[in-house]
Amino acid sequence: MDGSGWAGILTTLIEERREYQRLHLTKPVDAWFGDFSVLIVEISASGAKIVHDEEIPAESRGLLRFSWRGHDLEIISEIARSEGARSGLRFVEQTAELRQMIADSANEVLQAQQANAAGDRARNVIGDETLTAASAGVRASSGFLQYRLTPKGWKCHRVLLPDQPEDGFTVSANETQDQIDLLCGTYESGDTEAKRMTRMIAELSVTR
Repeated sequence: MDGSGWAGILTTLIEERREYQRLHLTKPVDAWFGDFSVLIVEISASGAKIVHDEEIPAESRGLLRFSWRGHDLEIISEIARSEGARSGLRFVEQTAELRQMIADSANEVLQAQQANAAGDRARNVIGDETLTAASAGVRASSGFLQYRLTPKGWKCHRVLLPDQPEDGFTVSANETQDQIDLLCGTYESGDTEAKRMTRMIAELSVTR
């Protein structure tokens, strides 16, 4: 097997492991980070990915408050990375309740995957949705982020529609940061054709 084949296998294994180390959200979760209204689009035992309309100052620390399936959680958190409308939170404290919720969520996903493979539609569910619908739900309802390259660098803000701007690109708010960084780098350093291809890739990412 060549290097690219092993790289693909390793990427798959890392993604599968990551899948079982986070809460499987079927839609974004309304939350508060300090006094800021935010949406949680991903959450693990160590942190969370949020999107927000108001810009949150770098290195802010506050209480992240949210509810999930009847559980009310409050976790002291701090901004680890922020780019306009999207930020990554690092949890300052650990909670046994969140770890148990993640473990239960992982078991639920595993059971749904096994039911899906067996053609058992009655047990192929995450919460009250099918595995396929649940997987697509958080991406579809988390909105979009538009990145525009300005003389002062990249500016990012939330938008309702996945329209592609002439001076940047638009992706799902739940797109991975690695993919966004790749698109930014390709667009910023590329020629006119590279910029056009970047917008095409971004457009495909919001429709897949």
